[in-house]
Amino acid sequence: MNTNNGNINASEISEAVLTQAFRLMAEARSMSAIYEANSSFTSKYVHATSKGHEAIQIATGLQLLPQDFLSAYYRDDSMLLSIGMEPFELMLQLMAKRDDPFSGGRLYYSHPSLKRPNMPKIPMQSSATGMQAIPATGIAMGLQYLENQALSEWEGSDSPLVVCSLGDASITEGEVAEAFQMAVLKKLPIVYLVQDNEWDISAHAREIRAMDATHYAMGFKGLEVRTIDGTDFIKSYQTMHEVFTSVRMERRPFLVHAKVPLLNHHTSGVRKEWYRDDLEEQLLRDPYPKFKINNKFGIQQRALSRIETDADERFRNILQKQWLLKTPDRKIFLHMILHQL
Repeated sequence: MNTNNGNINASEISEAVLTQAFRLMAEARSMSAIYEANSSFTSKYVHATSKGHEAIQIATGLQLLPQDFLSAYYRDDSMLLSIGMEPFELMLQLMAKRDDPFSGGRLYYSHPSLKRPNMPKIPMQSSATGMQAIPATGIAMGLQYLENQALSEWEGSDSPLVVCSLGDASITEGEVAEAFQMAVLKKLPIVYLVQDNEWDISAHAREIRAMDATHYAMGFKGLEVRTIDGTDFIKSYQTMHEVFTSVRMERRPFLVHAKVPLLNHHTSGVRKEWYRDDLEEQLLRDPYPKFKINNKFGIQQRALSRIETDADERFRNILQKQWLLKTPDRKIFLHMILHQL
């Protein structure tokens, strides 16, 4: 694979990567379907899924390295799968179970924090949207400090980077502007991935913003931007490969503005049928059937169908099994209360 300038041709993306990407997409779609089919009890636990966002998330996650840092947001379950998390592990957090690897069952679904040696590191962050921008930028500043002090064990194409994943509506927030300012001022190794589905809970983009992320970023001199169709896996993979290569080698910030449809509810408690009038139109942009229909990659249709069947069968009874698992130990909360008194 030619990585001299970060540009790769579609033909250079291996069949193994494409097959893995479709498997992850099928798993994420099956998980979303199971949550919806069992909404009578899954809706008790606030959650959002990546339905419609899968292609850009998987294209990003598959190219992160263990020395990288990821600041994910609440719709990034496909990205978490693509860095190596198991569906069962994500569901442990959904159901607030004690063995949840992120928070021991104490945080919402897809609110990760992780320090596994073979995966990107994920810092703990707030549930408030956009508030990951400043801490993630601070991590990039820390990486720069280590490099300037000759304390980093990485160099060249293996140099670590930070990915800060954001929903498009959070770009209007002041802390995001502060993060952008510092990233360009200090030339930090960070990628801001903006997933733009044009919805801010139940408010459409035309109601809450005067410009999108691409135009907004023009005000931050030194923040290079890529604007892409985030439903196109090949284009997303190529773009993230080019951007990651540039950041690893040149140590400067980028913003990737990925346009995607929101095909599921905003969250389990904010139902799409209550306020959406664009659902039929948005379904035409669904990345999942697009991957299959535009399959020019040499993957046989039979293999794709088998991947789908395996995903459906794998998750058929998984939620019922999780009901029997232990919840967080209440003694911990009692201890916290007594300690404060």
